[in-house]
Amino acid sequence: MIGRTIQLRLLGAVVSVAALFMSSCLYQFSGEGPLPAGTTRVYVDIFENRSGETGVESIFTDDLIKEFVLKRKSALSPSAESGAVLTGSIDYIRDLTIAHKTQRTSTQRRVIASVSVKLVDGGKVIWAANGITANEAYAVAEDKLATEQNKRDAIKVLSKRLAEKIFNRLTDNF
Repeated sequence: MIGRTIQLRLLGAVVSVAALFMSSCLYQFSGEGPLPAGTTRVYVDIFENRSGETGVESIFTDDLIKEFVLKRKSALSPSAESGAVLTGSIDYIRDLTIAHKTQRTSTQRRVIASVSVKLVDGGKVIWAANGITANEAYAVAEDKLATEQNKRDAIKVLSKRLAEKIFNRLTDNF
């Protein structure tokens, strides 16, 4: 009976401390903090594509803009003259085999993308992040066109993940 009372008091103390910590002004969810260096408006410029995949720069840029619209539409600027400019580059997109049917035939591949981004205000870099990566697996089909479509779909999925990672890192206030 005494042991049970001590356990309940200890549990109550732990819950109280956790509640106090979570309600303090130091705690916030990722992506809910302010933009760096007091920035209030951000223009998202088209990503530079350094990979061999054509057209992905518009996919990555559009997904980052959608992430801003979803989480902080008021911070999105329609022009580079009215706020800080967020620029990015797609450093690479790699394709790796992760499952084989035979020694020469793969059944599943993984596409990996790495991006670098920076926030510039008045010609000065106020925030930067390099080597942000995401990956997604896709099926290899008998038909080459179907496999290419699966790869494009995987790139779209990882682009959304990268947009979320970039936004969350940009607004982290830890």
